[in-house]
Amino acid sequence: MNRICNLFGITYPIIQGGMVWCSGWRLASAVSNAGGLGLIGAGSMHPETLREHIRKCKAATEKPFGVNIPLMYPEIDTIIQIVIDEGVKIVFTSAGNPKTWTEHLHQHGITVAHVVASSKFAAKCEEAGVDAIVAEGFEAGGHNGREETTTLCLLPAIKKITTVPVMAAGGIGSGESILAAMTLGADGVQIGTRFALTEESSAHFTFKDR
Repeated sequence: MNRICNLFGITYPIIQGGMVWCSGWRLASAVSNAGGLGLIGAGSMHPETLREHIRKCKAATEKPFGVNIPLMYPEIDTIIQIVIDEGVKIVFTSAGNPKTWTEHLHQHGITVAHVVASSKFAAKCEEAGVDAIVAEGFEAGGHNGREETTTLCLLPAIKKITTVPVMAAGGIGSGESILAAMTLGADGVQIGTRFALTEESSAHFTFKDR
């Protein structure tokens, strides 16, 4: 069985990126219902908005889903507590030190993945005890590191130094690019932009149309 499918309890090793402004409950639940892992993007949500999206997502799917939390979020303590209180079982953290919250989340039975853009930070993830790593190359539409390493170069470098499951992210938008990532050792993929343009995405129609 695929390690990512096993870890998250999903059918396909495809994760929908938790994009700010795009990844609300409609998108997350649609992806989860289709057999992937939907993520709610907490980065653009006030705490009570996040709570509402989690509750609506739980009502819309019985499948696993998660929440993406940028660790630089100004009300991070409140956001983490909401995720715990609402019984979310999967959290993807990014933009910060994975050591800060991973153990705390684990204590509440939450599986943690962390997004990195370099092998140096991937090593820190393993030290912090994360359950999986997202290797996000420079092609990604979201925030990532200053190294500007492309996905297909970053992925094998991270695979060499880690033992936990690794998902490739950045510039992946087709079956062929998923296959390329898997050939280089990815256990799964995280896709953002393709999902940002779907009907269920909470992005504005003008943006999607453009």
